[in-house]
Amino acid sequence: MSRKNDLAKNTVILAIGRISTQFINFLLLPLYTSLLLPEEYGIIDLFNTYVILLVPLFNLQFDTGLFRFLIDYRNDEKTKTELFSTVINSNVIQSLIYIVFYIIFSRFINLDFKIFLAIDVVLTIFLNTLLQYVRGIGDNKKYSIGSFVCATLIVILNVVFIAVLKTGALGMFVSTTISKIVTILFMIISCKVWKNYSFKSANINTFKKLSKYSIPLIPNQLSWWVIGASDRTIISTILNIAKNGIYSVANKFSSIFISFFNIFNLSWTESVSLHIKDRDKDIFIYDTINQMYSFFSSICFCIIGFMPFVFNILVDKKYILAYNQIPILMIAVLFQVIVGLYSTVYVAHKKSVEIAKTSIFSAIINIVVNLLLIKKFGLYAASLSTLVSYSSMAIYRYFDIKKYVKAPLSKHNLILSILIGIMLMFSYYNNILILNIISLCIVLIYTFVINKDMINYVFKYIKNTIRR
Repeated sequence: MSRKNDLAKNTVILAIGRISTQFINFLLLPLYTSLLLPEEYGIIDLFNTYVILLVPLFNLQFDTGLFRFLIDYRNDEKTKTELFSTVINSNVIQSLIYIVFYIIFSRFINLDFKIFLAIDVVLTIFLNTLLQYVRGIGDNKKYSIGSFVCATLIVILNVVFIAVLKTGALGMFVSTTISKIVTILFMIISCKVWKNYSFKSANINTFKKLSKYSIPLIPNQLSWWVIGASDRTIISTILNIAKNGIYSVANKFSSIFISFFNIFNLSWTESVSLHIKDRDKDIFIYDTINQMYSFFSSICFCIIGFMPFVFNILVDKKYILAYNQIPILMIAVLFQVIVGLYSTVYVAHKKSVEIAKTSIFSAIINIVVNLLLIKKFGLYAASLSTLVSYSSMAIYRYFDIKKYVKAPLSKHNLILSILIGIMLMFSYYNNILILNIISLCIVLIYTFVINKDMINYVFKYIKNTIRR
């Protein structure tokens, strides 16, 4: 029970820093879509996509390696200092290499605001390291506060620059830059990171140990990028950048959903890594994976069920083509949830090569399906390729993970969720009011029934916490 309490406690702490800002950002979608043209939204989305590509290429995933190794050395101050110092020194060199790379290749980039590609990548490298450092030493509160500060500043400054100053896409780039600089300074000062940094403590042996774990994660991260970003690149190239803006809005709903799962997955990754050697690990992992699949599948279905009633309120009519892509992308990221639930076992066993293999396999499928279908099916090709790639990876990991733990998904859960998904797709695309109302009611009943044990647990946990 203590493991579940720790998991719940860490999830709540991490969620506090994310949920409120994600919710506010979601509510601001009508503002963004009304004041930004699809072309502007498209270029912002494209740049964010390229940052996600460039950061792991140049920081070598050392932030992820720092988190994983710090878990094993939380009570060893000397090793903590060696790890953190080695990563920070590496980040400085990595940033310099990236700046040289940018200077050489920027002349071939014919896009407005390209200077922000240089700025954002460097800032993200250092911000990721600081956030993963506090996670690694077990200070999830600082991680949550840092994430909250960054996200809140971005939201506030976006409103100021877009709604008040009318600066369009430029304003969103500037607000992101300011927010990350402020957050980096906040993390440095509030965490007093200089206490665990020493230039002399960085050493080649620690660098090699980090490299052995982290570098195999680069193909994994690149594969995730291919799945998430090849769609945008192909749409922008073969269709046009305005279509990419529409696709970006369609992705907004699935992105918010998966970001909520990622909050849980942060604490889930830590929990599995800490308890992977326990005798009853299989029972713990099995129970948690099935509970979380039930919870997140029901949230996914609720979003799809509500969408016919809220889409026109949340999204400007310029983006109406996004409506039909949303349920496909939502089901796709539900498979991504399954992938994430199982990937923590690979992380706990430090099987970074296995993570990379399954991700590369999925990325190849994504590109092939997208290119085969894009000219005939347009935006549907991007949504379907994402669905096929995530489902392929989920199925592969479902069977492959048996080498390490016995934690299959409950057949009852799977069959029930498949039936609910089919019903939702039928009512969504027929878009008949009475069908949509009936489907939504069934989904809400399903949500409460399938999550009743978790709901009871949460209420008991809150009650006990208040009493204490």
